[in-house]
Amino acid sequence: MSQSLGTSVPAEAAGGRISLFDAVSERNRTLNKKSLVHRLVYVGRLSERATEKRDLGAYFEKLCKQCQHQFSGEGASGILQIYSSYYVHLVESSGEILHAIIDDLESTESKDSGLTKQSKILNFASDIPVRLFSQWSFRALTLPQTTRPDEYNPTESLDQVVGQCLKQLLQIGSYLNRVPKSDIRSAMDSLPERVPDLIIPPDVLEYLIQSSELCSPARYKEMYRKPCKVVLDNELVWPLPVRLFPYTI
Repeated sequence: MSQSLGTSVPAEAAGGRISLFDAVSERNRTLNKKSLVHRLVYVGRLSERATEKRDLGAYFEKLCKQCQHQFSGEGASGILQIYSSYYVHLVESSGEILHAIIDDLESTESKDSGLTKQSKILNFASDIPVRLFSQWSFRALTLPQTTRPDEYNPTESLDQVVGQCLKQLLQIGSYLNRVPKSDIRSAMDSLPERVPDLIIPPDVLEYLIQSSELCSPARYKEMYRKPCKVVLDNELVWPLPVRLFPYTI
């Protein structure tokens, strides 16, 4: 038998085996994690209400703090990049906070009362091993317009485009982790100049937003929160099959 979670004696000391639950719990205690940490990545378009870029950053900052006070667990970390017409948001936190953010997106965009519109969820990664961002922050980006967004014609599939975008965002986190703390603010302010290859181009964001295969917040909730209605094969057969040897268990 393994030891109780309240003790620090490993299960091997008692001659037993460690279960997967014990291993995960021990890892969370080592990392000082109160609960599982997940990662949400989504993109969208700024609405007409977002007259100032900082308004969107202040809104999400307030939303993350409200969710953190409402739900006990892991706080939020990540990065919000605000373009002239688009935004990219990566958030690392508990499942309750991330679903609360999705609920807020769905509620405000359905009523056309928020600062964002046409948001699309790129990825929801469950139980990430480690955070890539030490805190949550936002930055307004000023990028040169190279091509018209509607002229972007990718040669890769949608999955490959999304994978490349996720790779760029994760590499930004890895880059910031290597920057000294005294230089972190300057590095955040000059990301397009220091790591231009890690900034998702606006034409790619337009392509993702217009994709019908990616889930909007409302579609995501519909797909992953409603119970599945499973139809068994024997329900499609008529007349109903009769057992030759009826029995009960």
